[in-house]
Amino acid sequence: MLRIKKEVDLKELEKFGFEENEYNYFYYGFTRPNSNSEISILIDIETRDILTYLDINVDNSKIHDKIYDLIVAGYVEKVEEE
Repeated sequence: MLRIKKEVDLKELEKFGFEENEYNYFYYGFTRPNSNSEISILIDIETRDILTYLDINVDNSKIHDKIYDLIVAGYVEKVEEE
């Protein structure tokens, strides 16, 4: 499982297009043009877990690129599932 490191200020995620929402998540997402397919990344503020929602048969490369950007920035760690 991927998680945002504890030492990272979650407000830094805003530099990558994430927005804090009322459900205790930082959210990045969009709806694909000409469809109702929603694609998103959620980061749980409490656990810092990275969750994705990807529709089937949709090019998910934009989400993969966003997660890659977070990894390159040094914000992500891989942890064993609990």
